[in-house]
Amino acid sequence: MTDADAVHDGEAMSDLWDLDDPLAAAGLNDEIRERLGPLLTGDRQPARVARIEYGGCHLVTADGRRPGVARLGRTSVYDDDRSSTPLAVGDWVAAEYDDTKDRLLAVEVMPREQRIGRRDPSRELLEQVLASNCAAVLVVHALDRPLRPSRIERSLVLAHEGGVEPIVVATKADLDLPEEWAAVQAEVPKGTPVVAVSKRDGRGFDDLTSLLPAGRTTALIGESGAGKSSIVNALLGAEVLATAAVRGSDAKGRHTTTARELVPLGGGTCLLDTPGTRELGLVRDTGGLAAAFVDIDELAIDCRFANCRHDGEAGCAVQAAIEAGEIADARRRSFVELRAEIEELDEKRVAREQRIGEGRRPRG
Repeated sequence: MTDADAVHDGEAMSDLWDLDDPLAAAGLNDEIRERLGPLLTGDRQPARVARIEYGGCHLVTADGRRPGVARLGRTSVYDDDRSSTPLAVGDWVAAEYDDTKDRLLAVEVMPREQRIGRRDPSRELLEQVLASNCAAVLVVHALDRPLRPSRIERSLVLAHEGGVEPIVVATKADLDLPEEWAAVQAEVPKGTPVVAVSKRDGRGFDDLTSLLPAGRTTALIGESGAGKSSIVNALLGAEVLATAAVRGSDAKGRHTTTARELVPLGGGTCLLDTPGTRELGLVRDTGGLAAAFVDIDELAIDCRFANCRHDGEAGCAVQAAIEAGEIADARRRSFVELRAEIEELDEKRVAREQRIGEGRRPRG
């Protein structure tokens, strides 16, 4: 199937939401109704953001998927010094109809409960939310390309930091690359599900389906060409999202997914596909680093010093485990590097808040 043949325009995606109860298919339940309730004043109605495009968005409402416009009360990316994007795919919003321009407006956003966010490539203190209100995330890696352990580790940190359960998915299992598959399994910490799938022969998809949280949204992240859209198509049983072959020389693919897209699977279960992401910068750490490196976190309990940084200190239990062959030193180095990245951002954030505070002081 070529890009031209693929069904990926707004009208065709709207057909997926041509259902008896689109909002239920988008995941609306009693809990979300209760949380949305205070925002639904006057003629406002519940809606969920299915796609964001330049100049507008697509909202799932009781009437299906419709084009809309974001008109939020405060739209600065630095509102209340929170440093997060004002609207993201997966957001639940209060929407109202604008009679004067015959359009639907997203006017207020329900606070996000779970999210996948990364450091914005152009503004390092801004969190760019890739997927909102998702219970799980598929961290997708194609077996036909070199494994980048640091990318999987970053993905796991971002997932845990956003309160999202990660599931590592290796695609193109039909190529029968046992060493590559073993390398992926070795990289995934205990407690994190990992599954290999192949769209060509269908293997692994029953296992993957059983891991998706029923009635909730699962996002997908990974490099371009890793097979995210192919996973969505396979789970849907239809060629809905565009896919393209990767280059044989370096296994890199083209960006066939150009925007984040919410897709219904049925019963309130949804997938949220995202374009290939090269950069996965961290934003902050409130426990995501320890959750992604649970092996190091557990070993640290036995370090001689409570503030051991696992970087050459005497009596370091992590270093002892490395010398005993229990964990790889590369994993310790990755942990140390990610921690340093977060600490540097924390310092910049504190400095920024100090500058803002000084600017607000009254002149006497």
